[in-house]
Amino acid sequence: MPSGRAQWFADLVQAGLDTRVLAEADVLEHATPAVLTGALPKDVLVRVFETALVAGQISPKAVLATATPAVLAAHVAHDLLWDCVVAGAARANLVADGGSPAATDDARTYLRRCLDSGLMNGTLTPADIVAKVDARVLVHALPDALTSKLLEVTLAAGVMNPLIVVDTLGTAAIAQHAPVHVVWSVIATAAEATLTPTAAAITSTPAVDDSSEIASIVVELDDPASAPIPLAPKTSPPTAPPKPKPAEKRP
Repeated sequence: MPSGRAQWFADLVQAGLDTRVLAEADVLEHATPAVLTGALPKDVLVRVFETALVAGQISPKAVLATATPAVLAAHVAHDLLWDCVVAGAARANLVADGGSPAATDDARTYLRRCLDSGLMNGTLTPADIVAKVDARVLVHALPDALTSKLLEVTLAAGVMNPLIVVDTLGTAAIAQHAPVHVVWSVIATAAEATLTPTAAAITSTPAVDDSSEIASIVVELDDPASAPIPLAPKTSPPTAPPKPKPAEKRP
């Protein structure tokens, strides 16, 4: 069973294909033949070739009929799939503020499906949505009927938080009425967060920490108890007193 992250990236690509934000050729511009050959299981590649040999032809659409977005998300690096999604979103005028021409209904449907999948798979939370679709956006972008409904529901509950906002409005209304670049920023922020490695995930050769050894050496040098005992100064052995001369005999 795919992880929530893998399923979300699969849904981003599949929704793009379904709404024509992406084409199959767009996907293969990023998941190139070299990438597919190195990443996909051999049995998947066998089916791709078998299907092409039977049909006598091959195309990006035929490849993705076997190497589906779910298969790609399970085996291909997600940053490649994300690059593909970003390129498609830019062409659909979802990324820039005031994109021209205006985003189509299919493009807004794509945004709604991305939000739904993110919430379902745990890569997005209501707080993530309301962080971008904030009070100013809600008041200025929503029709008065939706604003009134939100105010009515939250007053009745005595609660105003991201969960009740998203539950009351629904992702369809948010994607339909909020500026598309704002909704896109919700998706982009979540995707980039999943692609950014944490410090714990970065593998590298650990540096040898010899500070404790250095500290112990310093302690030993500074510790009076461990200082060498000074040697006593060398002294010459005592000399015997001179023997008295015998008395001279008088004649």
